[in-house]
Amino acid sequence: MRPTSPQEVAALLAEASREGRPVTPVGGGTRWRRGRPADPGERLPTEGLGRIVEHAPADLTVTVEAGVPVTDLARRLEEEGQHWAQADVRPGSTVGGVLAAGASGRSRLRFGPVRDSLLQVVLVTGDGRVVTAGGKTVKGVAGYDIPRLAVGSLGTLGVIVQATLKLLPLPQARAWFATEGGLDERAAAARRVLTEVHRPGAVLLTPGRLSVELVGIEDDVVAPDGFQPSEAPPEPAGNGLVDAGVPPREVARLAAALEGRGLGYEAQAGVGACRAAVDDADDVAWVRAEATKLGGHAVVVDGPDDLRADPWGPPPPGAELMRRLK
Repeated sequence: MRPTSPQEVAALLAEASREGRPVTPVGGGTRWRRGRPADPGERLPTEGLGRIVEHAPADLTVTVEAGVPVTDLARRLEEEGQHWAQADVRPGSTVGGVLAAGASGRSRLRFGPVRDSLLQVVLVTGDGRVVTAGGKTVKGVAGYDIPRLAVGSLGTLGVIVQATLKLLPLPQARAWFATEGGLDERAAAARRVLTEVHRPGAVLLTPGRLSVELVGIEDDVVAPDGFQPSEAPPEPAGNGLVDAGVPPREVARLAAALEGRGLGYEAQAGVGACRAAVDDADDVAWVRAEATKLGGHAVVVDGPDDLRADPWGPPPPGAELMRRLK
């Protein structure tokens, strides 16, 4: 299975469905261990779908096939002074993989989640239909918002074969600043930055440290009071990774619990997202319990099979609606 067009993807999926063979779409494989371990059946790589179909710099849009590497796209856009601001640009990832995994970048506080960047999507369903949804210039839909449904669906609703993305101009400047101290002190500093600094790109709580990314014109990218210039903080590392989501007001409480247990983490103040490094299944259950107590949830996004036996946790209230939509 190495399709090079949406029509070839459709033919392969239609044949597999008739014969009852499971198929798993694969991009760059950088987020392959997200979700439950299972026999993937036949893998359907999107690497043959590697064209940049149309870049309209004046309209701040680009239409690309799903197999385009995000780093290649970033270089192409940079030549025009633009970027895909909402995406987590990781070497090896593809555009389709970023969308299917719902992989938003660290600057979500400033630019929003990756789903907000998707104007139009072309999906191939399991029975071989090619479905186009959304519009190339205006993000407006009647009925189901298929582009938003596709983002984060991990290939369960269809194979993303093409996408039209909303772009933003490259900022004139961006830089990281950091301060250290106790958690109460860092949490207070985070609240101060969120209320007093003009639209920060990211405000990240990590063990012993608060890091702030500023994005904009040169005059706006200066160290807030009490902060020093720094590098971007390293991402948490462990045997596995869990993404927790809680109401933004509860981020500091979740960070305090994680520090008390001695787990590495990165909590996005003002957003409510928190990535925690875990070592075993007990850590997964503990993080999930803490997030649930704070009105949130937690899912396993990376780790060996023993950590992914129950990657999602309890079914959400809308689970039956999700099944009907599928």
